[in-house]
Amino acid sequence: MSEKPDTPFPQRAPDHASYAVLRTWWQGLEHDKGERAALRRAARLTEVVLSPAFHRLLRELRQSGYGVAETRYPKLAAIAGLAARVKAEVPGPLAKHMGSPKPGGNAPVVAELRMRNLLACDDVEALYTQLRRALALLDDRANLADLAALVWHWSPMDEKRTNDPRRQMAYDYYAAAPL
Repeated sequence: MSEKPDTPFPQRAPDHASYAVLRTWWQGLEHDKGERAALRRAARLTEVVLSPAFHRLLRELRQSGYGVAETRYPKLAAIAGLAARVKAEVPGPLAKHMGSPKPGGNAPVVAELRMRNLLACDDVEALYTQLRRALALLDDRANLADLAALVWHWSPMDEKRTNDPRRQMAYDYYAAAPL
């Protein structure tokens, strides 16, 4: 299944122009601390969708030529809410950072049980909650492009897809985890 040119956040393409739109929006939150704080506090996707910052991101993506159907609003809301939590961008896959050993220890930053629960999420709302918790464990550091692609391409487990982000996430986590 190939991505249409007007679809944002393709997998394994961190230089795609849609990520530049996301980064510019994310950097703009630095000048709007109130909106950033509101998004960071948003425990549910409905709270994110009701924020002006979400609608700015949606508008900026559309003005850049990316189609975002209404059915994708929950995923875009999750991306916006999670991106607002990111304090610093780091290179590399999110799952690799999750599986890396804690400083001075042998256990991964994100426990294996928490990772399994995250991988089992079928619902975007549950995924959002699990990723919020994981980001907190990572000191709110993540690769925005990887985070956005992960959420954008997430789908229920019963859908058999060759490019399921869960697979890559599991590979990256266990490659970094001290087993």
